[in-house]
Formats: sequence, C-alpha cells, structure tokens
Amino acid sequence: MIAYAAIRLFRAVLTLWLLVSITFLVMRLTGDPALQIMSVEAPPDAIAAFERFWGLDQPLWRQYLTYIGGLAQGDFGVSMRDGQSALALVVDRVPATLSLTVPALVLTLLIGLPAGVYAALRRNTTADRLTMMSSVIGYTVPSFVLALVLVLVFAVWLQWLPASGADDWRGYLMPIVTLALPGAAVIARFTRSAMIEVLNQPYVRTATGKGVIWRRVVSRHVLPNAAIPTVTIVGFMVGSLMAGTIIVETVFAWPGVGQLLINAVGNRDLAIVQTILLFVGICMVTANLAVDIAYGWIDPRTRRRTVATSPR
Repeated sequence: MIAYAAIRLFRAVLTLWLLVSITFLVMRLTGDPALQIMSVEAPPDAIAAFERFWGLDQPLWRQYLTYIGGLAQGDFGVSMRDGQSALALVVDRVPATLSLTVPALVLTLLIGLPAGVYAALRRNTTADRLTMMSSVIGYTVPSFVLALVLVLVFAVWLQWLPASGADDWRGYLMPIVTLALPGAAVIARFTRSAMIEVLNQPYVRTATGKGVIWRRVVSRHVLPNAAIPTVTIVGFMVGSLMAGTIIVETVFAWPGVGQLLINAVGNRDLAIVQTILLFVGICMVTANLAVDIAYGWIDPRTRRRTVATSPR
C-alpha cells in the first residue's frame, strides 16, 4: 500500500508541475500585460519601465526560473493591478467558492447515487427510462443555460429568489442547484451502469439461487462491488465543480474564486491567474489522489497492478 501511494503521489506532483509550467507559458505568450493594464496609448517609456519593474523584460527562461523559485519559497507573486499578494487575494475568495462547491457536491451525491441505484434495480421499466432521460437532459444542458433558466423562472417570473449575490441563504440555492444537477446526472448514469454490470455477475445469481433475501444480496454483494468504479467518477466531480464555479459565479455575480479568475484573465494579471489555476489544480489532483488511494484500498488488485507495472 505504501508503494502504491508513493507512485500516485509522484504522479500528482508531476501533474502539478506540468500545470504550472503550461500556465506560465500560455499567459506570457498570449499577450503583453503592460499593454492591457496601461493601455496601448501609454508612452513607450512607461511601458518599458512597467516591464522592467515586473521582470517582463527578462528572457522567458529566466522569468520561469524566478517564478518556480518563488513558488518553492511560498511566494506566489503580487497582483500587477493593486500590488497585493496574489495568494492573499485568492485565499480571501476561497470561502465563498467552497460555500457553493461543498453543498453542491453533497447534493450531487444525494441525487445521483439513489437515482442510479433506483434505475438499475428497475431497468427497462418506465421509471428507468424516465430517470435516464432526465440524466441525459441534466448532463447535456450547459451550465450557463441552466443558470439563466433558473434566474428567469425563480428570480424574474416568480420572484422567489434573488438573481445574484450572497446576502442571505436564498442566494445560495440557484448556484448550488446549477452546480449539482450536471454532476448528479453523470453519477446517476455511471452508477446505473456499474450496478447492472454487477447484477449480471455469477455470484449474484448464485446468492439469489440459494434463497438469500434480495435486499441482503443488494446491500452485501451488489452495492459494495458497484461502488468500486463509482468512486472514481466522484473524484472527477471535484474538478467539474471547480470548473463550473467559473461560469456560475459569473452568472450569479458570486464573490468567489471563479469571478476573480475571469477578472484577472481580462486584466492579464499573471500572478492572480497562475495562483488560481494552481489552486484548482491542487484541488483536482488531491481529489484524484484520494480516489486512487481509496480505490486501491477497496480493490487490492489495483495497487498490485500499479506497483507491478511501475518503472524500477
């Protein structure tokens, strides 16, 4: 188990390094921050002084080494627009984002898992078809369309909920539902497929043939084995939720990390963008690492295969 966890941890660190490197290159090759922040009409001397101050006049490889060296010392950079610490600005927005993503993840599981189990146990029935049709609609409708529909219905027509902001608990409802429904649709379909695959296994038929109560067959044989592949998709839900917050926070004017990222990209604020993407990457990698370790703990065959195929 230790070797399995060590291999997964190495891959997680490698993934974060690639994310940091690609983000660094893309942000510096897609435009000049000086022109965006100071405008194209700024005097050339002012632009040159701005680039010298922020080290943008240095060769790209030297900027990269400076950035990596700063990260190694816990220095995430400074915002080019207001001079504040990039890390402090991002951390200040994290609670607002977590107040959406954590309840949304819980709601995703509360909807998706029971729906998938229900559809699998009643496969090829009207209930199964309706559940799967609903999951297809929930997955295919873009988040911004769902968000706008919810605003139109509940904020404009019915006037039950506020269209934006986080002034009271009602402001949380539409953003959380917008984040949760697409993930619930994915989990429902995935859980149904995993359940049906396990239901067709010989040991399930054997237990049924021996007269074991059907409820006990499902709880002791079907659900535990169907949970093994389902755990994997739950890890990806964290990444989907983090990506979804960018759209949701923009539509609902939510003061979180997603809205900060949109503003930073528009302003070419390199340190803010890099810090946010690193934060999102850490969340996704940590979630997937936890899922990998849990998967190896649930199914020992997985960790044996990983250790056996790892380079010596």
